[in-house]
Amino acid sequence: MTTPLSALRGILPLWVLVVLATGCAGMPDMRPPAPTPTDPPHAQVPAPEPVPEPQPRVEPTPETSRVPAPSIARQEPAREERTRTQQPPAVLALASDADERMARGDADGAAAALERALRIAPDDARLWQRLAAVRLEQGQPEQAVNLAGRSNTLARGDQALQARNWRIIAEARRRMGDHAGANAAEERARSLAPGELG
Repeated sequence: MTTPLSALRGILPLWVLVVLATGCAGMPDMRPPAPTPTDPPHAQVPAPEPVPEPQPRVEPTPETSRVPAPSIARQEPAREERTRTQQPPAVLALASDADERMARGDADGAAAALERALRIAPDDARLWQRLAAVRLEQGQPEQAVNLAGRSNTLARGDQALQARNWRIIAEARRRMGDHAGANAAEERARSLAPGELG
């Protein structure tokens, strides 16, 4: 039995649609995902930055806010380490008093405070060095040389302290007119602490 051509024309488009619909239903979607309107393509969300902890405000103290004076006697205590817990409290108090007096320009008062501290701690090389610097400030270069030499004897390998002593000796010798001795002392200071300026 043959189907009229006109009947096939009506069935054929319907049959083609059924085949196409069933064939496409099983295929995976190959289209790229559409970008969302809020994000640009390939955008990455950055990680939140850590919030730094607030730092406590440090109020300036008279010791940190004052400008150091140009003399050796007023500069050297600022270079020292302040962590000398082995010293008696009376020595620390007297040394601090000497620093304050030197900052005010009272070299005589600073010398008296350091001499009292040395009666308590006679083997403290730093106290001898500071007294040497004060004597230099007072215009007593011979005593400054002797006191710095005593400090060097007690320094026991503290090259930074010894270098400061040699700088005091160099300045004292220069004031006494011994320029060759001053140059030799400066060279010694540089050899002990090459990174420090004199």
